[in-house]
Amino acid sequence: MALAKQPYWPDWARQFKQEHGGPVYHIFDENIPELTQLQGPITIIGGGISSVHLALKLSNIYPQDVTVLKRHPFRIHDFDSDPGWLGPKKQRPFRAISSFQKRRETIIQARNKGSIPPDLHKALMNQVKQGLLSVMDVEVKSAVWKDGHISLRDKNEKVIQQTGTILLATGFKSAMPGKGWLTPVIRSHDLRLAECGYPIVSQSLQWGPGLYVTGALAELEMGPISRNISGARQAAERIVNSL
Repeated sequence: MALAKQPYWPDWARQFKQEHGGPVYHIFDENIPELTQLQGPITIIGGGISSVHLALKLSNIYPQDVTVLKRHPFRIHDFDSDPGWLGPKKQRPFRAISSFQKRRETIIQARNKGSIPPDLHKALMNQVKQGLLSVMDVEVKSAVWKDGHISLRDKNEKVIQQTGTILLATGFKSAMPGKGWLTPVIRSHDLRLAECGYPIVSQSLQWGPGLYVTGALAELEMGPISRNISGARQAAERIVNSL
Protein backbone atom coordinates (compact mmCIF):
# COMPACT_ATOMS: atom_id res chain seq x y z
CA MET A 1 0.00 0.00 0.00
CA ALA A 2 1.37 3.42 -1.02
CA LEU A 3 -0.48 6.67 -0.37
CA ALA A 4 -0.42 10.20 -1.72
CA LYS A 5 1.08 12.84 0.54
CA GLN A 6 -0.78 15.90 1.79
CA PRO A 7 0.66 19.26 0.63
CA TYR A 8 1.74 21.55 3.45
CA TRP A 9 0.30 25.07 3.51
CA PRO A 10 1.83 27.70 5.84
CA ASP A 11 -0.79 29.30 8.11
CA TRP A 12 -0.54 32.70 6.42
CA ALA A 13 -1.09 31.17 2.97
CA ARG A 14 -4.06 29.09 4.10
CA GLN A 15 -5.65 32.15 5.73
CA PHE A 16 -5.16 34.28 2.61
CA LYS A 17 -6.64 31.55 0.40
CA GLN A 18 -9.69 31.25 2.64
CA GLU A 19 -10.27 35.00 2.74
CA HIS A 20 -9.50 35.93 -0.87
CA GLY A 21 -9.60 32.71 -2.89
CA GLY A 22 -6.37 33.16 -4.82
CA PRO A 23 -4.08 33.35 -6.66
CA VAL A 24 -2.16 31.16 -4.20
CA TYR A 25 -1.44 27.54 -5.15
CA HIS A 26 0.56 24.66 -3.82
CA ILE A 27 2.63 23.21 -6.64
CA PHE A 28 1.17 19.76 -5.97
CA ASP A 29 -2.47 20.94 -5.98
CA GLU A 30 -4.69 19.46 -8.64
CA ASN A 31 -6.22 22.84 -9.51
CA ILE A 32 -2.99 24.72 -10.22
CA PRO A 33 -3.25 26.66 -13.52
CA GLU A 34 -1.05 26.02 -16.52
CA LEU A 35 2.34 27.62 -15.91
CA THR A 36 1.97 29.75 -19.04
CA GLN A 37 -1.29 31.22 -17.68
CA LEU A 38 0.00 32.61 -14.38
CA GLN A 39 -0.28 36.29 -13.47
CA GLY A 40 3.09 37.92 -12.88
CA PRO A 41 5.11 38.78 -10.95
CA ILE A 42 5.46 35.24 -9.59
CA THR A 43 6.77 34.34 -6.13
CA ILE A 44 7.84 30.82 -5.21
CA ILE A 45 7.91 29.96 -1.50
CA GLY A 46 10.47 27.31 -0.51
CA GLY A 47 14.12 26.40 -0.99
CA GLY A 48 14.09 22.70 -1.87
CA ILE A 49 14.43 20.75 -5.11
CA SER A 50 10.85 21.35 -6.25
CA SER A 51 11.18 25.09 -5.71
CA VAL A 52 14.43 25.35 -7.66
CA HIS A 53 13.26 23.22 -10.59
CA LEU A 54 10.12 25.34 -10.82
CA ALA A 55 12.09 28.59 -10.62
CA LEU A 56 14.39 27.50 -13.45
CA LYS A 57 11.43 26.61 -15.64
CA LEU A 58 9.44 29.75 -14.91
CA SER A 59 12.44 32.05 -15.39
CA ASN A 60 12.43 31.01 -19.04
CA ILE A 61 8.70 31.76 -19.37
CA TYR A 62 8.67 34.94 -17.24
CA PRO A 63 12.26 36.31 -17.34
CA GLN A 64 13.00 38.88 -14.60
CA ASP A 65 9.56 38.26 -13.12
CA VAL A 66 10.24 35.31 -10.77
CA THR A 67 11.38 35.46 -7.14
CA VAL A 68 12.21 32.61 -4.76
CA LEU A 69 11.61 33.33 -1.06
CA LYS A 70 13.11 30.92 1.46
CA ARG A 71 13.58 30.97 5.21
CA HIS A 72 17.22 29.87 5.26
CA PRO A 73 20.27 29.60 2.97
CA PHE A 74 20.21 26.72 0.49
CA ARG A 75 21.07 23.35 2.02
CA ILE A 76 23.36 21.76 -0.54
CA HIS A 77 23.85 17.97 -0.42
CA ASP A 78 24.49 15.32 -3.05
CA PHE A 79 21.86 13.00 -1.54
CA ASP A 80 18.74 13.35 0.61
CA SER A 81 20.50 11.20 3.23
CA ASP A 82 23.97 9.71 3.76
CA PRO A 83 24.72 7.06 1.07
CA GLY A 84 25.52 4.68 3.93
CA TRP A 85 21.77 4.24 4.36
CA LEU A 86 21.61 2.40 1.04
CA GLY A 87 23.38 -0.62 2.53
CA PRO A 88 24.05 -2.52 5.75
CA LYS A 89 26.47 0.09 7.13
CA LYS A 90 23.60 2.15 8.52
CA GLN A 91 20.62 -0.12 7.93
CA ARG A 92 21.84 -2.87 10.29
CA PRO A 93 22.29 -0.56 13.33
CA PHE A 94 18.93 1.03 12.53
CA ARG A 95 17.12 -2.32 12.57
CA ALA A 96 18.78 -3.10 15.91
CA ILE A 97 16.99 -0.14 17.52
CA SER A 98 14.02 -1.58 19.42
CA SER A 99 12.41 1.76 20.32
CA PHE A 100 10.24 3.12 17.52
CA GLN A 101 10.54 6.59 19.03
CA LYS A 102 14.32 6.39 18.68
CA ARG A 103 13.92 5.10 15.13
CA ARG A 104 11.80 8.16 14.34
CA GLU A 105 14.43 10.46 15.84
CA THR A 106 17.13 8.72 13.81
CA ILE A 107 15.14 9.18 10.59
CA ILE A 108 14.60 12.89 11.26
CA GLN A 109 18.30 13.45 12.00
CA ALA A 110 19.43 11.46 8.96
CA ARG A 111 17.37 13.29 6.35
CA ASN A 112 18.78 16.27 4.51
CA LYS A 113 15.34 17.82 4.44
CA GLY A 114 14.76 20.54 1.87
CA SER A 115 18.22 20.10 0.36
CA ILE A 116 19.30 20.50 -3.27
CA PRO A 117 22.23 18.93 -5.17
CA PRO A 118 25.24 21.10 -6.14
CA ASP A 119 24.54 21.01 -9.88
CA LEU A 120 21.01 22.33 -9.38
CA HIS A 121 22.27 25.10 -7.12
CA LYS A 122 24.83 26.08 -9.77
CA ALA A 123 22.16 26.23 -12.48
CA LEU A 124 19.97 28.46 -10.31
CA MET A 125 22.81 30.83 -9.46
CA ASN A 126 23.62 31.16 -13.15
CA GLN A 127 20.05 32.31 -13.78
CA VAL A 128 20.32 34.75 -10.89
CA LYS A 129 23.57 36.20 -12.27
CA GLN A 130 21.89 36.70 -15.63
CA GLY A 131 19.10 38.62 -13.92
CA LEU A 132 16.43 36.14 -14.99
CA LEU A 133 15.19 35.54 -11.43
CA SER A 134 15.76 36.65 -7.84
CA VAL A 135 16.38 34.78 -4.59
CA MET A 136 15.79 36.14 -1.08
CA ASP A 137 16.31 34.67 2.39
CA VAL A 138 13.29 35.87 4.34
CA GLU A 139 10.30 34.37 6.14
CA VAL A 140 6.81 35.40 5.10
CA LYS A 141 4.37 35.89 7.98
CA SER A 142 1.33 37.42 6.30
CA ALA A 143 -0.20 38.31 2.95
CA VAL A 144 -2.51 41.22 2.12
CA TRP A 145 -4.60 41.72 -1.03
CA LYS A 146 -4.04 45.25 -2.34
CA ASP A 147 -4.74 46.87 -5.71
CA GLY A 148 -4.95 43.57 -7.55
CA HIS A 149 -1.66 42.30 -6.15
CA ILE A 150 -0.57 40.33 -3.08
CA SER A 151 1.63 42.11 -0.58
CA LEU A 152 3.87 39.67 1.31
CA ARG A 153 5.05 40.83 4.72
CA ASP A 154 7.50 39.71 7.41
CA LYS A 155 6.93 39.41 11.17
CA ASN A 156 7.29 43.21 11.54
CA GLU A 157 4.65 43.83 8.85
CA LYS A 158 7.37 45.10 6.53
CA VAL A 159 6.56 44.55 2.87
CA ILE A 160 8.88 41.91 1.41
CA GLN A 161 7.42 41.55 -2.04
CA GLN A 162 4.43 42.52 -4.14
CA THR A 163 3.39 39.72 -6.41
CA GLY A 164 0.67 38.52 -8.75
CA THR A 165 0.85 34.79 -8.05
CA ILE A 166 2.19 32.75 -5.13
CA LEU A 167 3.37 29.17 -5.71
CA LEU A 168 4.01 27.15 -2.56
CA ALA A 169 6.87 24.67 -2.86
CA THR A 170 6.62 23.93 0.85
CA GLY A 171 6.58 20.16 0.80
CA PHE A 172 4.14 17.92 2.58
CA LYS A 173 2.64 17.49 6.03
CA SER A 174 4.74 15.42 8.41
CA ALA A 175 1.74 13.35 9.47
CA MET A 176 1.17 9.89 8.05
CA PRO A 177 -0.15 10.23 4.48
CA GLY A 178 -3.72 9.15 3.84
CA LYS A 179 -4.57 9.33 7.53
CA GLY A 180 -8.13 10.53 6.86
CA TRP A 181 -9.40 7.46 5.03
CA LEU A 182 -6.85 5.04 6.51
CA THR A 183 -7.93 5.59 10.14
CA PRO A 184 -11.11 3.46 9.94
CA VAL A 185 -9.09 0.70 8.21
CA ILE A 186 -6.58 0.76 11.07
CA ARG A 187 -9.38 0.48 13.62
CA SER A 188 -11.34 -2.24 11.89
CA HIS A 189 -8.26 -4.43 11.34
CA ASP A 190 -6.51 -3.52 14.60
CA LEU A 191 -3.33 -2.46 12.78
CA ARG A 192 -0.36 -1.47 14.94
CA LEU A 193 0.93 2.09 15.07
CA ALA A 194 3.97 3.63 16.76
CA GLU A 195 3.72 6.74 18.95
CA CYS A 196 4.53 8.92 15.93
CA GLY A 197 1.40 7.57 14.19
CA TYR A 198 3.20 5.51 11.55
CA PRO A 199 2.77 1.76 10.96
CA ILE A 200 4.69 -0.88 12.88
CA VAL A 201 5.45 -3.50 10.24
CA SER A 202 7.48 -6.69 9.95
CA GLN A 203 10.86 -6.94 8.22
CA SER A 204 8.95 -8.04 5.11
CA LEU A 205 6.89 -4.81 5.41
CA GLN A 206 3.71 -6.66 6.29
CA TRP A 207 1.29 -4.55 8.31
CA GLY A 208 -1.54 -7.04 8.49
CA PRO A 209 -2.72 -10.28 6.84
CA GLY A 210 -2.06 -9.83 3.12
CA LEU A 211 -1.33 -6.13 3.63
CA TYR A 212 2.12 -4.76 2.76
CA VAL A 213 3.33 -1.15 2.69
CA THR A 214 6.01 0.91 0.94
CA GLY A 215 7.10 4.54 0.90
CA ALA A 216 6.41 6.69 3.95
CA LEU A 217 4.29 3.97 5.56
CA ALA A 218 7.34 1.68 5.69
CA GLU A 219 9.91 4.12 7.02
CA LEU A 220 10.04 2.81 10.60
CA GLU A 221 11.39 -0.40 9.08
CA MET A 222 13.18 0.93 5.96
CA GLY A 223 14.71 4.07 7.49
CA PRO A 224 15.25 7.45 5.80
CA ILE A 225 15.54 5.98 2.28
CA SER A 226 11.95 4.70 2.39
CA ARG A 227 10.55 7.62 0.39
CA ASN A 228 13.07 7.66 -2.47
CA ILE A 229 13.63 5.39 -5.47
CA SER A 230 16.31 3.30 -3.77
CA GLY A 231 14.02 2.70 -0.83
CA ALA A 232 11.16 1.72 -3.14
CA ARG A 233 13.38 -0.86 -4.87
CA GLN A 234 14.55 -2.36 -1.59
CA ALA A 235 11.00 -2.41 -0.25
CA ALA A 236 9.78 -4.25 -3.36
CA GLU A 237 12.57 -6.82 -2.95
CA ARG A 238 11.62 -7.42 0.67
CA ILE A 239 7.97 -7.95 -0.19
CA VAL A 240 8.65 -10.22 -3.18
CA ASN A 241 11.18 -12.32 -1.27
CA SER A 242 8.68 -12.87 1.54
CA LEU A 243 5.93 -14.22 -0.72
